[in-house]
Amino acid sequence: METTSDCSTGYNAGSTELHETDSSVRNLCFVWEDGRRAFFNYAYLISGDLVVTDTLNMMMLYFSGQIVTLKGYRLDLLFDLLLAHIPKTITASNPRYRLEAEASFAQVAEIIVKSE
Repeated sequence: METTSDCSTGYNAGSTELHETDSSVRNLCFVWEDGRRAFFNYAYLISGDLVVTDTLNMMMLYFSGQIVTLKGYRLDLLFDLLLAHIPKTITASNPRYRLEAEASFAQVAEIIVKSE
């Protein structure tokens, strides 16, 4: 996984890069397949909602004034990490490239940001 930040983490989970150390300020960066990027401060994350199905999962993250919807696979794993404010970067990737070996990782196929 490529990162464009100066500090890299020692661990990543699929398409999700995690914060390496504790910090008083935590941001969450979303990266689309086309290179678009947006970040949100965890301080404005109000709640999260996860819908798990046999196929595509959906997670809604409610930030002050905006809703970020993630669609993908094994998002239950990502939900638990988000609960603890651990992910630093979540990158969307095309699901057709999902390998069976990656079935134990969360994969985000689509990111939608909508203003409330």
